[in-house]
Amino acid sequence: AQNAGVIQDVLNPRGVAVMIEAEHMCMAMRGIRKQGSTTLTSTFTGVFKDTPEEQVRFVTMVRGGGA
Repeated sequence: AQNAGVIQDVLNPRGVAVMIEAEHMCMAMRGIRKQGSTTLTSTFTGVFKDTPEEQVRFVTMVRGGGA
């Protein structure tokens, strides 16, 4: 949400879509010791938040599905 907020504040677009996939090192290094444990987080503002079709389009593009 912070990344989207900065983009929104600086550029003032009609909407921002951010998707971040990250590996949790605590899962890899401690306890479970499972390598490759990732978490996917997404945030939408403006037209992306208000229009579910735009969310689907964004996720499809990010995942390699084209436009």
